[in-house]
Amino acid sequence: MKNVSIYISDEGLGPIVRQQAIIEALRSRDTDISFTINTERHIEEAKKIISDASFTKKYNNIYWHKSDNGSPDTQTIKKAFTNYLDVSDQYIAKELEHFNADFIISDFVYESFEVASRKKIPAFGVAHFTWDWFFSKLSPPPLETAVLNRFYDFANKADVLFFPPFTPAEILKHYKKKIQQVPLIVRKRTNSKKITDKNKFNVLLIDSGSGVLLKSIQKAISNLGALKDFHFYASSAFESKLENVTLIDKNELFIDYISQVDLVIGRAGFNTISECIAMRTPMLLLGEAMNPEMSENIMNIKKEGLGSFISLTQFTEELTSLLPKFVSGEYNAIKENMKAHTMPINGAEVIAENILNRIK
Repeated sequence: MKNVSIYISDEGLGPIVRQQAIIEALRSRDTDISFTINTERHIEEAKKIISDASFTKKYNNIYWHKSDNGSPDTQTIKKAFTNYLDVSDQYIAKELEHFNADFIISDFVYESFEVASRKKIPAFGVAHFTWDWFFSKLSPPPLETAVLNRFYDFANKADVLFFPPFTPAEILKHYKKKIQQVPLIVRKRTNSKKITDKNKFNVLLIDSGSGVLLKSIQKAISNLGALKDFHFYASSAFESKLENVTLIDKNELFIDYISQVDLVIGRAGFNTISECIAMRTPMLLLGEAMNPEMSENIMNIKKEGLGSFISLTQFTEELTSLLPKFVSGEYNAIKENMKAHTMPINGAEVIAENILNRIK
């Protein structure tokens, strides 16, 4: 039995869903593998998403703090990473004490690459952006150069870093000796949810797993009653008694509804984008101030003609007038582009094949 330890950063549900797809692809090719998932903030969600695995509740040293509008709080981030080098050293020492794995997959925990290097076992990274890139794009830069250098040095100890489409070009250039580019990483289509009103234009509202846009989405929902030809689906974390709003249990995986709706409105998280492309569902993406990942994702999606963009102000204050115009106009071109795209979505299978070939 081969043991794999999977390290997932504590930022959002996207990495968990991505790893679930890779785990299933590995299992379909080799049943002689056991999995241990290492994460903290979303460990309960991970247990629901990933089956037949062991779980270790463990903070993996990466989390970025947000202000009320969803933008990075650079001062709090700076404070949180003040003692990072010492924390990193302690984390590595503790991992080495009882480490038992034949290889690791990291999404994207830098110390895990160092641990694997010291144990002389294969290490594989999976992400669509790196934290050294993300933090270096913030202004003022919240992390010391020594911390960013450690990120970079540790990531270069991986055997391979797998990156899907839309990864920022700077990252591909930065890690070019370690990179293998792969198709979009999405799950197999087994959990699609049914919607209630096929006679309306159905819209799914998606926040992040961390609730970054909680206040903005709640404000927008309060104004949706005027859109009688639309039906909206949103988390039960929000409050609404409107007839054209259906609340979904907040513990459900919202991307399971993407294939059933006509439009997804939400933050431009990479997992949401990947699932929409796979399901060919048009997107209306929300901007976040000073968030380099969201800006990069929105730019790429608009360039491909697979979605459009509105500001948070437009979303919270102007959606009742903006949405009908969008659906009767730009939406139709986006829908046709979605139907016509030829982007492969078998990234999990490509990664699994690559890993199994390397650990033989």
